[in-house]
Amino acid sequence: MGLFLNPWGATARAVELRDDTLRATAGHPASVPLSELSSAPVVRRGLLSSTVVFPNTAGHRFMVRGVEHSKADAFSRTVSTAWTRYNIGLLEKDALRINGLLSAIGELRNPTHYPSACLLMPMLAKAKILDTTLLSKLRPEAIGTDQTRRIEPISAFAKAPKRFREQAIARFVETELMHWHDFFDSVESNPLTPEQRLAIVVDEDATLVLAGAGSGKTSVITAKAAYLMKAGIRKPEEILLLAFARGAAQEMSARIEERCGAPVEVKTFHALAYHIIGVVDGSKPALAPHATDDVAFLALIRKILKDLVG
Repeated sequence: MGLFLNPWGATARAVELRDDTLRATAGHPASVPLSELSSAPVVRRGLLSSTVVFPNTAGHRFMVRGVEHSKADAFSRTVSTAWTRYNIGLLEKDALRINGLLSAIGELRNPTHYPSACLLMPMLAKAKILDTTLLSKLRPEAIGTDQTRRIEPISAFAKAPKRFREQAIARFVETELMHWHDFFDSVESNPLTPEQRLAIVVDEDATLVLAGAGSGKTSVITAKAAYLMKAGIRKPEEILLLAFARGAAQEMSARIEERCGAPVEVKTFHALAYHIIGVVDGSKPALAPHATDDVAFLALIRKILKDLVG
């Protein structure tokens, strides 16, 4: 079909479409898969004959020159149809993965749970793989405007996950604060402050809250545990609260059970460490007297201070 001038400078006498590949016959036969076409073939009509141009994704192009007008048009339509079918076939082959990601990304517009990093990282990994291996290779001219717009959120999420996550967090926090407004007003003796409420509804993988003495840290921890259970985000057995002093631990435990009707495990840091040692070693070591006796503990502290001063 005319003369074929390929990117390597070889001359061919014919080009044919076979098994989703354009094959040229020459001294050194060459082939170009339909996946490497950046657009449908273009027919350039001359005075006596036509030239068929095949744009390549690498920026090259090869041409078939000196072709009868009717044959150039017919072959161009054949290749265009095959190219479109090939691209749509790739899309349909991965429809399950595509639809799953589109559904997950769509939920970020109106999230029903806090979009923490641990939940979004697997989704981001899948989006990046799909965008790299498939979506970035699909040609909008082949799959059509509607399909291009449909899959665009996956590529956008893969390229700018931070923006998607920040927007999802903002929507979730705003909705959650409104929904639990009355609860935050009454869960403690005084209504919680805006900062306290934010610390409660944020359910990040790890959340650091900086607060001074008497600013309501215990109230936040108590209310957060109650919120997690009432909202169905966590079960009582999935929550562990830690405190430095036994008195604080006992106070939190009593307050949570009073407000939620369900006990939550509350330990001091020392009690947790002691429990872990027992699980790992099979037995717990004997404790010094001052470890369980507040009077003995204060006496020890006084002695240490006295020794330091003396």
